[in-house]
Amino acid sequence: MPLPWLTEMTRAKKAARLSTVLNRDEVAGLLAHVKLGLMGALLFPVNAFAFGVILQYQGEVDDRELYFADVRTISNRTPPDQIMGPTEIREIGVTAVYENANKPEFVHMKLQFQCPNAYTMDMAKFKLTENKTKVRAGDAVTFRIGPGSYKLRRSDLQSEPVAASDWKTSNAPMLSKAGAIACNHIEFDQALHAAIKGDTFDFDGFGKRIGKLGLPEDMALIGQVLPSEFLDFAWSDFWWDKVSAGKRPDPSGKWAKPLSEADKQAAIKKLKDQQQALLSATASAKASLMEGIKRSKADMEAARNAGRRADGPRMTKTESNLMMLWSGRPERDVINTMGNPEFNQVGDTRFLRYTHSWEKAGFIAYNGQGMAVGGEVGGYAMCFVEFRVRKDANGEWRVDDILVRSDYEDAGLGRTRGLCDELARKAAGS
Repeated sequence: MPLPWLTEMTRAKKAARLSTVLNRDEVAGLLAHVKLGLMGALLFPVNAFAFGVILQYQGEVDDRELYFADVRTISNRTPPDQIMGPTEIREIGVTAVYENANKPEFVHMKLQFQCPNAYTMDMAKFKLTENKTKVRAGDAVTFRIGPGSYKLRRSDLQSEPVAASDWKTSNAPMLSKAGAIACNHIEFDQALHAAIKGDTFDFDGFGKRIGKLGLPEDMALIGQVLPSEFLDFAWSDFWWDKVSAGKRPDPSGKWAKPLSEADKQAAIKKLKDQQQALLSATASAKASLMEGIKRSKADMEAARNAGRRADGPRMTKTESNLMMLWSGRPERDVINTMGNPEFNQVGDTRFLRYTHSWEKAGFIAYNGQGMAVGGEVGGYAMCFVEFRVRKDANGEWRVDDILVRSDYEDAGLGRTRGLCDELARKAAGS
């Protein structure tokens, strides 16, 4: 079974290819004069950078809510018979994280919006007409909850489907901002990539660009994009006071962790140091965003050299998949996921090795006369995953290569494969 993140990446690529085919085949050259306007959105791969945004923060203490959006991919859900019509359907993933003990941990919604199509086609006259109507944040939007939405129950941390809804109209701030991003996805994407300057991000320039869409110029961008990451971000960066006081709602027992007095004092100090910054949602958001940019650049470099190591040899399929997930990530992420490694360092390179092994002792059975009458051959199998980490330009240790190797003796390949699969699943976080 493919890993979830690989499945999502494949789905996004298929959607991008479908969009390209429809534009080329359906309008057959009539879009030539609008290509320049679209070029900016096509200069970068869909999943080149991992970006989420904080859409809305609302509510009183004990009933606060945070709304996040994954802005990597805005999907086109327009029915085929409505392509090039006056309206297109755009879908964006929005995750609501709740503080209140009587609400779910989070709800992940596939929000769909009715957007004015940038260009409409008169199929009788084959005439293309530009539609200058724009959806701006603050406007009422027509939306629905699409298929694939779900919530994470607080009681047992199990997922539960959320039913798709009918079309509704609302000017609620969160919905209006999400609709503005979804319906102006090309402009939003252009603003993102124009702001990326090497290893830095032009927050002021980005803010001015999205401000033209009615969005807040200080809208917080973060490096997190998955619902589980949004959940962790909300509790670690916004509601840490509840965590340090042991008051996070925890009927499942998942989050319980006894804190020493030193841990409590460290948490209080962290809270005080970050309080002002967190109120404006800038410091932690900027830090996570820059981490995302660095990781994404490493991802793109890995993609350019997909399947090969720096010195030329080809990677196995498992190694290649793991490198897509881990390339450029900090050493601490490896240890947090995999545990304490067998550690070795040679010069400016570190090796973090994780090993699983299986062994079965052999024996010989003897009868009463001391003659061998039977027995069983022993067996041994071993597999290891080794992360190679090196320092980046800022002196931080980051993953540079991954090696997966196995060995066996009278154990059968199935035993070795099982050991490697178990390690690979752990490394992939699944």
